[in-house]
Amino acid sequence: MKIAYCMLIIFVLTHFHVLQADEVSISESKIRVGLLNLEASGGDVSFADNANQALKTSMDNVGFYDVYDQTAIQDAFAQMNMKLPRRCRDPRCVREVGATVRMDRMVFGAIDKSENSFGISLQLLDVETKQIIETVSLESEPNVKLEELIQATVAKLHGHQDQDLAIKVHKYFGPEINHELEWGISSGGVVLAGLIWGLASGGISAGGGEPAWTESIKDMDKSGIPTSGHNIPLSARPASLANCYLAESNDAYGVLYNPAGMAWVHNREFALSYQYRFGELNNVAAAYANKATREIGFGHAFLYVGDREDLLTEMYFITAAAYKFNRLLAFLRPFSIGASIKLMNLTTPELEDGNSSQKTFGLAVDLGVLAEFSDKIKGAMVLKNAPNFEHVNNEKAGYSYVTTQPITLNFGGAFHVGYTTLLLMNIQTPVYEDQPWKMAGGIEQELFRVLRLRAGIEKEIQANVDTEWKITLGSGMQFNTESLLGRYTAIDASYEFNTLLLFYVLNVSMRFAF
Repeated sequence: MKIAYCMLIIFVLTHFHVLQADEVSISESKIRVGLLNLEASGGDVSFADNANQALKTSMDNVGFYDVYDQTAIQDAFAQMNMKLPRRCRDPRCVREVGATVRMDRMVFGAIDKSENSFGISLQLLDVETKQIIETVSLESEPNVKLEELIQATVAKLHGHQDQDLAIKVHKYFGPEINHELEWGISSGGVVLAGLIWGLASGGISAGGGEPAWTESIKDMDKSGIPTSGHNIPLSARPASLANCYLAESNDAYGVLYNPAGMAWVHNREFALSYQYRFGELNNVAAAYANKATREIGFGHAFLYVGDREDLLTEMYFITAAAYKFNRLLAFLRPFSIGASIKLMNLTTPELEDGNSSQKTFGLAVDLGVLAEFSDKIKGAMVLKNAPNFEHVNNEKAGYSYVTTQPITLNFGGAFHVGYTTLLLMNIQTPVYEDQPWKMAGGIEQELFRVLRLRAGIEKEIQANVDTEWKITLGSGMQFNTESLLGRYTAIDASYEFNTLLLFYVLNVSMRFAF
């Protein structure tokens, strides 16, 4: 009897040990996933809390996760005498957080509440491979509950198709934005300022008649090479990339490069740029960019071009706007079209012989397209000076006439290689017989998430002409300044020279997002 009793105890203990081992094995086989709080907009504090709780519940229901919310992650950081980074939304930052607390995967994103619907964007990141496994952005139909949308988003994050979801959804393209009034007032203000400056400087004038030789000026063959100061490359980041900025013009710098880029602006931005060119020119630019609605972006710029001898002063007032087609056709990725209006005022000083200075007032339109071909690749096309008119007036000499600047056609591309490398290219194709081809390429490499190193190269290609190479170098630093000035602050510098070693150009720029 004792032997049988002992055998029973051994049997129970053995099986209990096996059950414990199985439980440990099951627990260890689960994937450790960390959740960062969703970046919430359009609701109160309870909305954000409810969204984060619904996300945790939905991830728990997947079944093969050990889920750790942000509170658990913060506690783990506190045990290591560390602080969780603020506004950790960049995949590299999220990956570092996950690696610190030994997660296998991380989930992060944003959620938005409008009047009668919700929008959410989630990303699932693999910590070991440093890659985004899946990105899902969904917007619910009206009156769908928050929990239902989050549950559907988590399901699609793990392979479910739209037709398999319990609710009807469509792709989410960001929160609703209502800055139309700012767009209208600021755009009208820029145009009005350009007109007032034209009147004050004498560029807008009827003139004092035309001598006979003026007809020959108007009728003579014009070159296809633009001479306007607006064609001078400006802003340090684009300049350091050989001005290959048509497909990357989604910031305040982009106002001067591609108006279609305004629809891709992420934040309200302001930029200041200074250029010291050839030892003679001092050029200054100020630019502003923002979103008017979810689909419409706008930007404005002021550009001053002047030489040390004050022989010619050019002032430009530029306003741009673009519309992004997010859902034009189901199979098309987003693309945008944009236009910018440029009001130009060119003045020369009064000469020593008493002749009055020449005044020029001009109006030009640039047209642009920017298209997304994949998550990493974008392409762009810009038609400058289409059309362009300039009224030249010299009252004392007694003539005035209208002339034009030639059209230029440019194509550009951008390829984001991973998170840290950006490759860019531009091609100018001839519209007139004497216009050259221009080929340019640039590369930007990010180091330590703060430092950017840049280089570019450009060459004009003309028949039977050996042209020089233009080489550009530059660097920049971008800091998170949310607690001080805004979302971030970027400082950029560039140096440009050609292989003839005749000229050099320095650029310094600052850009603020707020």
